[in-house]
Amino acid sequence: MNAGELARLREIARVAVAKGWRHYAEQLGFRAHRGDRSSRSASDATRLREALEELGPTFVKFGQMLSQREDLFPDAFVAELRGLQDRVGSFPAEVSRRIIEDETGRTIGELFTGFKDEPMAAASMAQVHCAVLPDGTDVIVKVQRPDLERTVEADIAVLKRLVRMLSGLLPALRALNLAELVDEFSVTLRGELDFEQEARNAERFAELNRDEPLVYVPRIFWHATTRRVLTMEHSTGQRADAPHGASEDPRALAQSLMRVFLAQVFEQGVFHADPHPGNVFVLPDGRLCFHDFGAIGELSPRVQESLRQLFLAVMARDPDWVASAYIGMGGASAELDRAAFVSDLSAALDRYYRASGAGRHSFGAIIHEFIGLGRRHHIRLLRETTLLMRAFAELESLVQRLDPQFSSLAAFQAYSGRLVARALRPEAGAAQFAKLYRSLVTVRELTDEAPIALRRLAGRLERGEPLFDIRHQSGRSVERHLLQASNRLAFAMIIASIVVGSALLLASHAGPHWEGLPVLGIVGFVAAAALGLAWAVLALRSREL
Repeated sequence: MNAGELARLREIARVAVAKGWRHYAEQLGFRAHRGDRSSRSASDATRLREALEELGPTFVKFGQMLSQREDLFPDAFVAELRGLQDRVGSFPAEVSRRIIEDETGRTIGELFTGFKDEPMAAASMAQVHCAVLPDGTDVIVKVQRPDLERTVEADIAVLKRLVRMLSGLLPALRALNLAELVDEFSVTLRGELDFEQEARNAERFAELNRDEPLVYVPRIFWHATTRRVLTMEHSTGQRADAPHGASEDPRALAQSLMRVFLAQVFEQGVFHADPHPGNVFVLPDGRLCFHDFGAIGELSPRVQESLRQLFLAVMARDPDWVASAYIGMGGASAELDRAAFVSDLSAALDRYYRASGAGRHSFGAIIHEFIGLGRRHHIRLLRETTLLMRAFAELESLVQRLDPQFSSLAAFQAYSGRLVARALRPEAGAAQFAKLYRSLVTVRELTDEAPIALRRLAGRLERGEPLFDIRHQSGRSVERHLLQASNRLAFAMIIASIVVGSALLLASHAGPHWEGLPVLGIVGFVAAAALGLAWAVLALRSREL
């Protein structure tokens, strides 16, 4: 542990004590003074949110990622973590100008005919300036905060160490596999730090939606884009939830948003991961303009198929089908009681359809309940699935603001025909033709070989011969092989027992001592090493290790 990591861990311990977790700080080896009593009166979830905000942008981002994992964390923590805010101010315009010039190798005057020093927005990762290109195009320039990458890398290293320490201290955390979540977070955050990757995401999203006349993605200007600077066309639209003119029908806009989102998920397999109103604008001509492609969701064909089945199963009110589809979107532990899970899903579906009949149309509510049931029954979802669930909740909230009577279930039912048709008749392409050819070859081989195999089996039955022969590869008797294996196992257990006994003697300092070390413990280790070495030599000589 270097001095920087130690200093950061001390800062984390200080914040933990201030939030009323002094005992954890002390168990981690940090001396702590008493914390603020007012902080201890708040809930654990609130104190965690406040602590993450105080620790800075990396920890805020980590908390925001955890807020997407409803399959792992209680509702109270998820709700509180969703309230995390970036409490940062803007940095000087001179710093923005220097970063742009250093990154692009060109002066501000060469890149732009106009550049506004006052940022239009500032966040934990970057701030945004308005500018004008020499050809008169209005653009926005996103500039990464100075030294952010170095700070993030240092915080990720500290976060990994902290998770290892806490998982050893709190057994309940081990079941959450926080180390895996930190690894996922580090990959995601490093991707968001690369603005060239964000630009590629935007162009890929535009290409996938090129046949959708309603979708528009601002152009990227690569001559003024690097890992730390992103320059793109300035949208002239309004936020999707802003009041629109009389010509705009909010109900039609809500329908369009949901249809476009469903097409992204089920047809393209790539969707905008954060469709909140600030990232979806409506242009004067009625098109939907998407912003912020730091993170896009991508679904594998297997997860797409599981999602397709989940939505159809909900419409069919089939809890067993829902269970199969839901498990297909993640992984079930050995503790899963499938019958109990199906029973709980059946009750949830009944409640949802009763609520739908009463005019409450939130499909996100039933998804939220599925996630809660999955958490109770030890089903862990894939990250791509939780990202989609979060994106859907954002979108449904937006469309219901536009149209309070909007029914996601009705939208799914309207889309279901297209969904099934696409599943039964996927678009022809090279990959599909290759898979079809492979299937045809397999069927042909089975057709050619099946009659011969059947005749051989029938002949064996007529002669009274067994259908299968079980032989040991070495040619020796199974009994001799098992005897040799059991002898080796017994020998290994003897050596292991000597090692464990010697370790206990060393730990307890029992028996006579030499130079401060227990003699019996040392002798035991030497004996175990000698036996192990002899066993290895004999096994190597017999070539049967």
